[in-house]
Amino acid sequence: MDLINYSNFEEALRLEGQYVTILNGSSMYPMVRHCKDPVLLIPAVKPLKRYDVAVYFKQDKYVVHRVLGFRQGEYIIRGDNCVAKEYIPEDKIVAVVSGFWRNGIFVPASNHLYRTYARIWVAINPLIRAHHFTRRVIRYISKKFRKHIF
Repeated sequence: MDLINYSNFEEALRLEGQYVTILNGSSMYPMVRHCKDPVLLIPAVKPLKRYDVAVYFKQDKYVVHRVLGFRQGEYIIRGDNCVAKEYIPEDKIVAVVSGFWRNGIFVPASNHLYRTYARIWVAINPLIRAHHFTRRVIRYISKKFRKHIF
């Protein structure tokens, strides 16, 4: 099989209808692990649904985050391991994750267990945000305390 070099993955999507890549970063952890789990990308069919994982272009790079909703021409998006929401114009969405491989096993985005995971993960995000906030406060207080003691 010949390896076809594309100038970018959008060209591969247009020509082949799909693109497999490994993601760099931790914003979609625990669904996809940094530089470890390959993902299958397909062209975005709009409108995207809640819990879809979208690929969009932002500040000279492609970002992969989960769709939380849609309002006034833009998607509300957040990474599974992020606390802040982003508002991305509809025309910036270029692809969606059709599935991913975990330990050599392909998990399609349509899988019932995966969809349940996505719903639960989005629902518990406020707890994750509270956890991040608590860690920051504890770190701040302990720094101040150590300054006065030592």
